[in-house]
Amino acid sequence: MWFRNIFNRERTTATGRLFDETFLRRLERMSLQAQRTLRGRPTGGTHLSRQQLPTSIFSDHRPYSHGDDIRYIDWNAYAHQNEFFVKLGEVEQDINVHLLVDTSRSMAFGSPAKLRSAQQLAAALGYLALTHSDRLTLVPFGGGRQRAFGPTQGKGRVVEMLRFIERMEADQPQSRIAATLRDYAQQHERGGLLVLMSDLFAADNLVEGLQMLPPPRWQILVLHFLSPDELDPPLGGAADLQDSETGQTLELILDSETIAAYRQALRSWRERMIAACAQRGATYAQVLTQWPLERQVVPFLRARRILT
Repeated sequence: MWFRNIFNRERTTATGRLFDETFLRRLERMSLQAQRTLRGRPTGGTHLSRQQLPTSIFSDHRPYSHGDDIRYIDWNAYAHQNEFFVKLGEVEQDINVHLLVDTSRSMAFGSPAKLRSAQQLAAALGYLALTHSDRLTLVPFGGGRQRAFGPTQGKGRVVEMLRFIERMEADQPQSRIAATLRDYAQQHERGGLLVLMSDLFAADNLVEGLQMLPPPRWQILVLHFLSPDELDPPLGGAADLQDSETGQTLELILDSETIAAYRQALRSWRERMIAACAQRGATYAQVLTQWPLERQVVPFLRARRILT
């Protein structure tokens, strides 16, 4: 069986597989929800577009033009009006799906690590793209240039994609989100559905990056990965804190006042990220690392009309 072959061939790591065979079966019944404004190709995809072409399943007409396929002439309309009309219908298309995964050092934080949660979700979304004939590009990013997977299409690339994702490590210097998005937009002018997976650790310039990916050519999802320990630090007393990306250390006395100030700063930071996404027409969603992929993350994304 195809499912079993994937998991027999896929290597097992110390942290276990990205997901199991049972989840993969359920995943096949879902799909990415893409906006009709995206510019795809009518080559057998499953996403509806705004483009209308001659078709046997129709919702509109236009006058016949020389060269049109006579199979799509509406003979009933001709019988009533003595004119030739071609039946038009909505075209199903494939789309470009871009998955950008932050592999900076801060993504190693948490149990499970933020990167591990992002890897699982990237694998699930990438699987959906490949099984629905979309054109997938998967890019790990941080402070330096890294090798990408794709662009590619077809279910036959699933195993290779899973192996590529498993090899990702959170070992990059501080991520440059604005520069990454700017460079990426210049390399992919056609646009598509772009999913940014990051802890947004150094993303105060997120608006600058998102403005390079304007709708309707781009549909942007920003998935913000956080560990519960970042929301509610299990610390107290004297502590030496180290920035995981820059290596800088900070000596603090973590009393109730300091913890309260931290939580307020965290709320303000998240509000800035949410406002940045809203300003540029992107969808923002926070994902906590302890959420089980199937029981919480997938229903969470379906409720936000990211998955159908």
